Amino acid sequence: MAYGSISALWNKWNIRGFVMLSLLLQTFLILFSPLRKKTANPLIISLLWLAYLMADWVVAFTIGLISHNQSNSSTCVVEVDGALLAFWASFLLLHLGGPDTITAFSMEDSSLWRRHLLSLVFQVGSAIYVFVQVFPTNKLLLIPTMLVFLAGVIKNVERTVALNFSSLPKLRKWALSQREHPDDVAHEFVKDPTFPQVESSCGKEPELVESIMVKHAFYFFQMFVVLLGDLMFTSQEREVSRSYFQNVSTVDALRIISVELQFMYEALHTKMLVICSKWSYIFRVIAFTIIVTAFFLFSHLKKHHQLPELDVKITYSLLFGGIALDVIALLMLVFSDWTVAGIKQVSFLNKFVSAMNDLRKPRFATCEEHPNAVITYSSLDTPLIFRRWSESMSACNLLLLVLGKSTRKMWKRGGRCGRPWHNISTRGIYMSLLRMISKGPNWSQSCVGKIVVFLIKSLMPGFSRSVRRIANTDSVSKNPFIKELWIFIFTEVKRKSKDTNDEIKAKKIFEAKGDLFLESLFLESTLNDLDRGNLLEYITKVNFDSSIIMWHLATEVWYNKEKPTVKNEEREFSKILSDYMMYLVFNQFNLVSTVAGIAPIKSSKTFEHIFKTIGNEIYDMDVEGLCQRLYTVHPNNDCGGSVLNRGIDLAREMERLGDMKWKVMSGVWVEMLSYAAIHTKGETHMQVLSKGGELLTFVWLLMAHFGCYYKPEWGIYADYIDHRLLLSKASSFRATGLASPRYSTATDDGASALTGERDSGGLRRRSAHRRRVVDSEADQLVARYVLFSPVTDASWEARYEIFEEVGVAGVTESAASPESELVPRSPSRSRTNVFYESSRDYVLGDQYRNP
Repeated sequence: MAYGSISALWNKWNIRGFVMLSLLLQTFLILFSPLRKKTANPLIISLLWLAYLMADWVVAFTIGLISHNQSNSSTCVVEVDGALLAFWASFLLLHLGGPDTITAFSMEDSSLWRRHLLSLVFQVGSAIYVFVQVFPTNKLLLIPTMLVFLAGVIKNVERTVALNFSSLPKLRKWALSQREHPDDVAHEFVKDPTFPQVESSCGKEPELVESIMVKHAFYFFQMFVVLLGDLMFTSQEREVSRSYFQNVSTVDALRIISVELQFMYEALHTKMLVICSKWSYIFRVIAFTIIVTAFFLFSHLKKHHQLPELDVKITYSLLFGGIALDVIALLMLVFSDWTVAGIKQVSFLNKFVSAMNDLRKPRFATCEEHPNAVITYSSLDTPLIFRRWSESMSACNLLLLVLGKSTRKMWKRGGRCGRPWHNISTRGIYMSLLRMISKGPNWSQSCVGKIVVFLIKSLMPGFSRSVRRIANTDSVSKNPFIKELWIFIFTEVKRKSKDTNDEIKAKKIFEAKGDLFLESLFLESTLNDLDRGNLLEYITKVNFDSSIIMWHLATEVWYNKEKPTVKNEEREFSKILSDYMMYLVFNQFNLVSTVAGIAPIKSSKTFEHIFKTIGNEIYDMDVEGLCQRLYTVHPNNDCGGSVLNRGIDLAREMERLGDMKWKVMSGVWVEMLSYAAIHTKGETHMQVLSKGGELLTFVWLLMAHFGCYYKPEWGIYADYIDHRLLLSKASSFRATGLASPRYSTATDDGASALTGERDSGGLRRRSAHRRRVVDSEADQLVARYVLFSPVTDASWEARYEIFEEVGVAGVTESAASPESELVPRSPSRSRTNVFYESSRDYVLGDQYRNP
């Protein structure tokens, strides 16, 4: 009996329920998927991940149910008209196209665009199978079904193309395509009247109008997106960026970087790269018109044919939902930063969109130190719906983890709750329930009441720990982003960037882990040579992962030993950055794995050494007592030379500096943060944009803007040559007979020597000490291209075209071998310098060394 009722319920609602579920998932994704870039809450991200996976699965499963129902119509009891089922199948195909706000949940999804294309082929085939089953006998909804089917194909092709464009190989090619005449664009940008010409003070409020700021950020996005493709910006672009950020206010710099990162996020995870094209606008208008037409056709046909009322309501929901989703997508596009960046400054649309865009301007609220409310700062407090990133930074403390306590929340927003999750405190619920029971009727003293109280006392603490673990709050504190901290970081990076015109100094800044800051204090006579040498041992003589833990221990010891009565920003900034770096090591290790080494393992060893040093007394200590005990206790012989002992030794070294220690520690922490940021790949930085963003990524882009970016295979910038222009010229030269393989060699005394000939393997070098002089103009172009274009896989594809067209082999390596063949092939990074050196010495004459 029960089984029969469940089976009847399933047969009645399986297709209907999954069709409506698909519509609900699409609505949820288009409205809430933008929250990924605005919050780091793992619960929200997990819900979006579940909805993203379910959306495609529900579509495939429901189309399968419909096709199964049609092929077994004689045995099925589903009371849905076959024409309606075919109509619903076309809507499911439309849903498979997905919303504009999310095409890929992670960067890896974009590289699987072929899998989505294959899935699309199968789903289209399943839908066509349903049509073939239905329409030969029931042509009631043939036209509206075909119309919605066409709209679904358009949406799915758009999604597949978007996934393809956002994959890293395609993104690299797109970045290269933006390198056409980059210096001309940079020159035009400098002449823009909105370009800041006078240096602003670092503490000022935002000065740029929101629409102007977005346009500037879009220009820099096009410039620095090359970093995602392992490429480099040009010297002119580098100078424009340095000049701009030298003059712009600190808060405006933060705003510009946040918009740049939003552009990068939307290029990687949404359809924006596809949407912002003329053809996309045309196809979107067609798809929207098709759905509206299908709506009117269905309304007309319904009046003349009797259809079940429930199914008609579901169909209207699908039609209204499809139209509403397109309207929402259109509004999001109109008020997006991409539209603001693309429209002209004087147009009416720009004024209207800019007025709405001003709502995204950052807001600030007063935040105060907890529990001491005397020290206050300004923190970002933009409403969630208008944020471009999470506007927060996390903290994790090694000593508090040893004590088994949660990392304290250093800051709280004035007048606004710091974290919504803390409002739903499980401990608060626990205490409220106990109070309610204690004040309740006498039944709480009965047997049942005692059982209820026992269960609450037993289960609630465990439930609280589980919830905190899921929400990632057990060992991590989420704090507001302090404006003064950003000003401090910005000022330090700006100060160092004044020496980046010199490539040697730029490389030194790139490799600095705190030593450069100590050197600057020594040059200012603020730090004596003895103290500098002692402190450098904890930076240059140890690995970076050990250095992080040592400086974290020293910072924590002195932060808890001292109780200053006056405001000391450097002390607070040292504490924030110290806890943030430990958070990166413990909770974002994949982000900093290239520089953090085995920091988690060393942290675990430090745990053990602390327990060995303190013993069982540690269970009765608070963090202040633990820091005092670690500072005064003699080193454990079993832990000699450990990271713990060296960290405490560093804290003792700091005592000699007096009040200078906080200036030293804050500056060293900024340099360590900069080192970790600039040595992390751009691709890795992009992976955290969909989780609310990180301060580390902001510092990475800030360093690039100030010209502190250095790559061993490039230097501090790169200049590009349009390979298509070279190919065109080379083809014309060959057509006119100028590309004949005539090469001459010259001995050291200048006498003419033998003439080279080409064989099937390319050109052979006749002598290791002779320099080949290029004789034909086409070969000069090829050689110039080989020397001065970027060494990437994409550029090597272009080189092969030129080599095949002109018939000239390039130069790679092995300059020492007199008979080695010179054939073009992609060099590894380690051979790049050899490649350039051999090219310069053996292919080009002196007059062609500089283009």
